[in-house]
Amino acid sequence: MPGCCPWNCSGICRSRRRRSPGFGPPPTGDDPIELQHISRPAPVASPVPSPVVPPNNPVFASSQPGFFPTGNPNDYQYGEREMWGGLRQRWIDDANEPNCTVQPLTFEFRSLTHAKHRSQRWTVNFNRWGSRPPALRSDLEDCGLPVGPEDYNDVKISKNSFTGHPKRGMGTNFYHISTALGVIILRNVERYDGPWWSQVALAQYDSHFARNCLRYIYLENVINEDTRDFIQTIWAKTQPPNSQDFQRSPASVNQVVWSFGTPEYKAILGTELGKGAAAVVLSAFPRGTHRITRIVVWRKTIMQIRFDIENKAYLQTGVGL
Repeated sequence: MPGCCPWNCSGICRSRRRRSPGFGPPPTGDDPIELQHISRPAPVASPVPSPVVPPNNPVFASSQPGFFPTGNPNDYQYGEREMWGGLRQRWIDDANEPNCTVQPLTFEFRSLTHAKHRSQRWTVNFNRWGSRPPALRSDLEDCGLPVGPEDYNDVKISKNSFTGHPKRGMGTNFYHISTALGVIILRNVERYDGPWWSQVALAQYDSHFARNCLRYIYLENVINEDTRDFIQTIWAKTQPPNSQDFQRSPASVNQVVWSFGTPEYKAILGTELGKGAAAVVLSAFPRGTHRITRIVVWRKTIMQIRFDIENKAYLQTGVGL
C-alpha cells in the first residue's frame, strides 16, 4: 500500500531517534558526559586613557619622565629659551656634553685698554675703587660679599664699532662692570662688534681676584627687553590671580628663586643676558666642576638678578662654600 512502511513496523521506526552511523550503540541515561575544554578568549587590552589636560595647561614632552633633549622648541614649555638654556645647563654640568661653543678666555683686560694699534684700543671712561652699588647693597651683604668703602673695582670702557651690528647698525660699544672678591656685577652694556660682555667681565675680574673665589654674578637694574620681559612673565605665575605686574606689585620686592633644572631656570639661561651669565661660568671653570645652583630675582626700583655659583665637589659632600 502506498506510503506504508516496507517492514510493516506499524510506524514504530518513525519514532526512533535517528543516529549518525559509526558512533556506537545509542547512549543511555547513565553514560558519562564527555566535557570539552574551551579556552578562554584573551582579554582585549583597554587603551590607556590620556591625562585630562585643561586647554590652558598643556603637557610638554620636556616635563615627562625620561625625556631626552631634542632640537624641537615645541617640546619645551618655554620654547627656544628653555631649549637653549637647557643646553647651557648641560654644558656647564657635564664635561662630556658635545658641541659647547663657549671657549676659555683668551685675552687679558689690559690688552683691551692698552692695545698697540689705536683702532683696537678701548677708551677707559673710568676705573676706580669704591663701595658696592646702591641697588644691591643689602643683598651683597646678606651673601657675605665685601662691604668696605673701596672694595669694588668699578670700570667703564668704550669703543666705536668698526663693523655694523646686523640689527642695530653702527654705534658705540661700552661695558660698565663692577667686581669684588667673589662677585661680578654687570651694571650696563651695549655691544655692536666688541667682545661678549661675559668675556670682558671675567677679564676684569681676573685682573684683581682669584677665579676659585667667584661665587656670584649680578645683573643690576635690568632693562634688556628679552630677559626682563620673559622674567616678568614667569614671575607673574608665582603670584595670585589678578595681582599687579612685576614693576608695580609690592610683592616683587621679595626674592623669587628658580632652582637648577626647573623649566624656568633653564629658560632664563636661554635669554640674552642669561646666556652671558652661563658663559662666564663656562669660561671661568673647567666644565663639570661648578654649577649655577639657583637664579634669584627681585625688584629694587627695577629688576635685579643674581646667579649663585657653587663648586660641585662641595655640593656632593654637602659642605657649603
